[in-house]
Amino acid sequence: MSVRPPSLSEISDKDPLAAALEQEIFNEKAATLSRLTKKLETVLQALNAASEDPAIDPDRLENLRAETGEALWHVTIQRELCGLRQHKSFYDFMGVPGNVRLRMGPANHSKTAISARNNSSS
Repeated sequence: MSVRPPSLSEISDKDPLAAALEQEIFNEKAATLSRLTKKLETVLQALNAASEDPAIDPDRLENLRAETGEALWHVTIQRELCGLRQHKSFYDFMGVPGNVRLRMGPANHSKTAISARNNSSS
């Protein structure tokens, strides 16, 4: 299997402004992917530390899993936008637990997190 960068459109070969714009968009996508991956690393470290703590509140642990699942979802979407379609090896490399992979997405916050958010806005 060979890996190749996403092909640029033929228009950019003829129009230097289009080529510059495409390069700027590519740079922004890469910077966003880097930032989101760092956030994922941070929440994974927090989740791993909390998982090893026997005195951790189960609701707090569930909230960390939900937060990690959302961060994973953001990284996955950005990887797709950058043309990276195979995610399993990335998840394995990052050490993403299976229970976080199952919670991936924005709507998977626990009831505790949602009620805490609602109470703080009142």
